[in-house]
Order: sequence, then C-alpha cells, then structure tokens
Amino acid sequence: MRRRWFFLGGIFLFLLGLWVLEAGPADLVPSESGRVAAGEFLSASLSPAFDFQNPEMRGGESRFFEKLGRALWLTLRYAVVAMSLALILGVIGGVLGSRAWWSRPTLFLQTLRIGVRLLATAVRSVHELMWALLFLSAIGTSPFAAVCAMALPYGGTLAKVFSELLDEGESSAAEVIRAAGGGGFVAFITGVFTRALPDLATYALYRLECAIRSSAVLGFVGIPTLGYEIKTAYEDGHYREIWTYLYALLLLVVFFEWWGARVRSLLTHGVPARRSAENVGGNIAPLATLWKARGRSWFLRASVAFLLLGVTAGWLVEDQWGAGVSWEQRMKNLDRFTDEIVPHPVREAGGDWGEFGVWFMERMTERGAEALWQTFHLGTAAILLAGLVALMGVRFAARSLVSSSPRGVREGPSLFRKVIAMLLRGGSMLGRAMPEYILAFLLLRIFGPTVWALILALAIHNGGILLRLGAEVIDNTVSQASSVILAQGGSRTAAYFGALLPLGFNRLVLFLFYRWESCIREATVLGMLGVASLGFLISDAKVAFYYDEMLLWVGLGAALVFFGDLTSDIVRHRLRGQAESR
Repeated sequence: MRRRWFFLGGIFLFLLGLWVLEAGPADLVPSESGRVAAGEFLSASLSPAFDFQNPEMRGGESRFFEKLGRALWLTLRYAVVAMSLALILGVIGGVLGSRAWWSRPTLFLQTLRIGVRLLATAVRSVHELMWALLFLSAIGTSPFAAVCAMALPYGGTLAKVFSELLDEGESSAAEVIRAAGGGGFVAFITGVFTRALPDLATYALYRLECAIRSSAVLGFVGIPTLGYEIKTAYEDGHYREIWTYLYALLLLVVFFEWWGARVRSLLTHGVPARRSAENVGGNIAPLATLWKARGRSWFLRASVAFLLLGVTAGWLVEDQWGAGVSWEQRMKNLDRFTDEIVPHPVREAGGDWGEFGVWFMERMTERGAEALWQTFHLGTAAILLAGLVALMGVRFAARSLVSSSPRGVREGPSLFRKVIAMLLRGGSMLGRAMPEYILAFLLLRIFGPTVWALILALAIHNGGILLRLGAEVIDNTVSQASSVILAQGGSRTAAYFGALLPLGFNRLVLFLFYRWESCIREATVLGMLGVASLGFLISDAKVAFYYDEMLLWVGLGAALVFFGDLTSDIVRHRLRGQAESR
C-alpha cells in the first residue's frame, strides 16, 4: 500500500509540476525552425569538423586541434587541481564531522562536529557555477577563481560522504586498541581510517569524474574550457565543430569513468596474494614473507603515480593563477564586492538592518517566490521522469535478465535482447557523461525557450545514472522467487515486476532521492540559459551588477538544496529502518 501511495504521489507531483511550469504537450513539438536546426545539428554528428568551418579562421589542421587540445588540457587540469584542494577540505571536514573521531565527545566537541557538518552542507548546497559567478564578481576572471569554484562544493560533498563512511565502517579494531591502552589517534587511524580508506578513495575517484564534467561547464561563464568552445561554436552556427568538441568531451569522461571503475574494483576487491600464506609444515609464514607475498597491481601503482604527476603538473604549469591582476587590485575588487552585496536599503540607511525585511519581502513578492517554486518543480518533474524511464529500462538492461540463462534458468540466447541491452547501456553511459547544462544549452536550440528543454536535459543525465544504478541493484538482488517464476514458464517481465522489483524497491527509491538532491541543485542554475527560475534571476542580477540581489537568489537556491537534502535524508532513514525491521 505504501508503494502504491508512493507511485500515486509521484504522478501527482509530476503533473502538478508540469502545470506550474506551464509545460504543455504541444511544447514538445519543435517549431519548423527548430526541426530544421535539429536536422542540421544531428546530421553534423556524422561529419565532425577536423578544421575550422569559417574560412577566415583556417590555419591548417594543427591550429584547430591545437585549440581543441588546449581546451581539453585546461578542462582536465582545472578538474584535477580543484579535486586536490577539495580532497584536503574533504578529509579535514570528514574527520572532524565524524563521530568516530571524537571518542569521548564533550558538549563543545559535539557542537564543533555539528558545525562542521552544517558548514559542509552549506558550501555544497551552492552550485559550482554559482560559486564561479561569485568569485568572478569578487576578484575578476582568473584560473584560481575557477578552481576554487569547484573545490568548495566538492570539498563539502567529500566531507559529508567521508564522515558517513567513517561512521558506518567497522570500528571493533579501534575499540580493541583503546581497550589495550592505545591512544585515540592511533586507534582512529589504524582501526577506522585505514579500514575505510578503500571506500574513501573510490568515492574520491568518482567525484573526479564529476569534476571533469563541471570543469567543462565552467566555460559557459568565461573560463576557456571545452564548454567555452562549445558555446562559441554554437553561437557561430558551426555544428560540426560542436560535435568535435562533444566527442572529445565524451571520450575524456568515458575514459576516466572506465579508469575510475577499474581502480575502484581493485581497491574494493583487492589483489590476490602471489603465494600461499602457509609454509610447507602448515605454519603461518613470517611477517616478512607475508609482505613479499602480498598481491600487487601495477595498474594501481601506475594510477597513483599518474594522479600525483597530474596534480603536480596542474599546479606548476600555470604561471598566472591570478590572471595578471595585482594583489592590490584584487583586494579593491573584493572590497567593492563585499560592500555591494549588502542590500541597497541597508547601505542607504547607514547599515541599519531593520530595512532588510521590507527589501526581502519586496524581492520575494515580485519574483523570488515564483522562481523558487518553479525551480523546485523543475527539479522534481525531471527526476520523476528520469525515474520512470529508468524503472522501465532496467528490465531490459539488467544483465541477469537479458542473458541466455536469466537468474540461472536456461532459455537460450536472443540477439534482439542483447542488442536492446547494449543500446540501453550505451545510451545510459552517454547520457550520464554529458553535463546537464550542455544538454540544456543544445536542446533549447531545438525546442526554443521552453522549460521542456531543461526538464529533458535533467532527465536524460539522471536517467542514465539511475538506469545504471538500478541495473546493478537488480543484478545484485538474491531472489529465489524470480527463478521459480522463470522455471515455471513465466516471462522475464513477470520475474522483474513480480519478484525482483519489490525486493529492490527501497534501494531504488534511495537512489531516486539521492539524484533528486542533484536535480534540485542543477535546476537552480539552468535558468541562466534564459528560462524563468532562480538561475535566471541570478544571471539577470549579475548583468545589472545588482550583487545584493544576486547573493539573495544564490542563498535561496542553497536553502532549496538544503531542504532537498534534509527531506532526502529523512526519507532514506525511514526506508532504511523499514528494510532493517523486516
């Protein structure tokens, strides 16, 4: 019954969102110019550019690919450098925010831990594009501003996840060390941190994949990464060049996704020992022998060296982190920015914050409340659409259902099923590899200034992620009932909906709420593309140099993400509790 109410509630919220956003079915049909643009854009995918399309910019193939290589290098370098800073913030925040670190917490230490967790939530609630706008407005365009714009939210995310991994890990070894007289620091490092290190490293690598996508998107606010080249080529109508940049971005993201998955697998499952841990007499070998016999992975070692080299090169090859602006000028820009983010009536009243309430209510009444409401429904409608697509697609993408022996029951091979599964998994990979902002930017050309372009962009990206996660959930679900259904002549669809889906339902809902947080966060910035939402108000205030309003809209977006995070945590906790009680 609760699952039925969940589905009914989802349908209601989706339809309500479409009504609030005024997203009618007719808007899904592109205009004649949109269909022409879509045809030209899609046909260009078959013939990507190998040189500049504009004859005036031609200078040989080397110049075009030199431009492409520079954009790729900057995209990767900013992502790696930002992640090196985010990792430091994440480790410090994760340790201080975990209960495992404070073995005997006092009221002050408990307050400090909660404060660290709240700070991490606050900085990750602001999208990296919003941080970029704030930094660019405060100190001007510079590579360091782009790096900090990614490092802060990613550092907050790492701090949150690291603290949860440290708290949920096995801590019996730490308790034994403390009982034997060991210090708290040694107990934490040896008994908690070391055991959680593979999980910490695997999640950090996943965030590196995300950072590459975010680094590309920063090009839309003036940073010369791949997003900047895509935006420029789009404005010039050079579709073949766009596809060259898109293919390059996809190859980069897919490569790092493959590499990260390989490293995560080695860290999670380990490497088998090269010889037995017992001597000929059956006794345990000495410690020195065990150390020599340990499993080794040259791929893992080369990956660590590659990362260290990449971080070092990323920091050292840049000779103008401040973009040639003197320290004095940056301080002047910062002083001007900090003065202008104070609400205008407060400045006029000589710092009297009693005027803030009237100013705030005026802004909310005029545009703020409506934009906040639309942003919420934009993210919610998109994740519900993505969830529905993933729910139906998992049936045809899960390997345990499309194989010739589904759930251990021999049925024979089927080329059609394999082709459908391959297309779904390939589409899922492409969808999650493409940043939502770039997808929305391209779809707006086809559908025009309609909110459907933003909904579809969010749904495509998150649908790809949910399809992959959902297929893994179904493949990892142990179900005798599904095997019985198939053995008695039932269809794979019956096994999926009748046995596998009910067993994996809670985990699928957990992933849905996890991605809902991300959808709300992305929805706050997609309005920068011209569709009414908080992002539109932020962009409008930035152009008009109304930094007080810009900060207000950014704060409202962060509050909305914070609300989504809180709601998601509550629902996940209740679902986890229901699953454990069963």
